[in-house]
Amino acid sequence: MKRSSFFLLFLFSVQILLSTVSAQTNLHQFMTPRDMMNQDSVSGIQLKNNRSSAATVYGLYVNQYAYVTPGDTCDHSTIIYSTTQNTTAGAFVMPTVLNAGKSAAVGSNFLYNMIYSAIYYVNIIIPSSPPGCALPGCTWGSDSAIYNWCIYLGALAPVATSAGYTANVPPATDAASSGSYNYNVVSSYSYLGPISCNDQTLTCTVSTSQTQSFS
Repeated sequence: MKRSSFFLLFLFSVQILLSTVSAQTNLHQFMTPRDMMNQDSVSGIQLKNNRSSAATVYGLYVNQYAYVTPGDTCDHSTIIYSTTQNTTAGAFVMPTVLNAGKSAAVGSNFLYNMIYSAIYYVNIIIPSSPPGCALPGCTWGSDSAIYNWCIYLGALAPVATSAGYTANVPPATDAASSGSYNYNVVSSYSYLGPISCNDQTLTCTVSTSQTQSFS
């Protein structure tokens, strides 16, 4: 009898877990598996669809990248690379459907990984900017200063989705082009940030909720 009760309790617990994961999945958010496993998983940044119909966003990337010292605002940021350089740094592919007028949250670990990829790009192309920061939280090895980040959040989608359509995987460090993907889903940018990161928890967050919209 005790064994049967334990088995029923186990099945009930599994059902709750699956229901929770399913509910999170149905939210259509930009989440990594790590985000899905953590209750406090949102970064405070979200992407909103201002169109009158549903849109599928295939991924996010860092369109413009800048840094500030903690306590400063993005109005006084130092640009590392600008939107005019037309880069796709930090591109993460995760097809996500946003219904008309709805938003999708960006997970804190998703944001961390995207910024990490952007830093990797910067260290290869622009080794001296920002100085002494190897990870998003600037707490690794010989890092000499801590920075927060200000970004333009870019979004991409296939140019076409006809039957049999296949697209190249978006490059993480190359220039955006007019090839298989449209990198200009977002047409009007504003800085998101300052973004602070933690290299121990692999998360990046903003202190107040912020939204990047597209129409």
